[in-house]
Amino acid sequence: MPLDDVFARANNEANEIFEKIGKAVEERVKQRGRELNVLEIARGSGLELDEKTLTELQIPVTLPVHPFIPWYIWFPWRPLWCWWWHFRYPWYRCCPYWWYRCHWYLA
Repeated sequence: MPLDDVFARANNEANEIFEKIGKAVEERVKQRGRELNVLEIARGSGLELDEKTLTELQIPVTLPVHPFIPWYIWFPWRPLWCWWWHFRYPWYRCCPYWWYRCHWYLA
């Protein structure tokens, strides 16, 4: 199987998971929740996270909701995206900007 097909399949898998995250966050915002449990949303969307991983990524377990700002601005999807790629497909690297921004302690 050509490498491009493998990468395309992996990218589609990532997009499906992070689309679920976006929908879950938007739903909670619509329900007028005051805070989100990042671990609950991530696990419900297909990420195999625990509190230790969130601590390593410097992401708090709960976040306040900001309904007047688009979710992708305030929800920490970038470090989760980088973690997911590193966890599921360690031979690929996500965007170098995101990698160094999310994993500053590795740089």
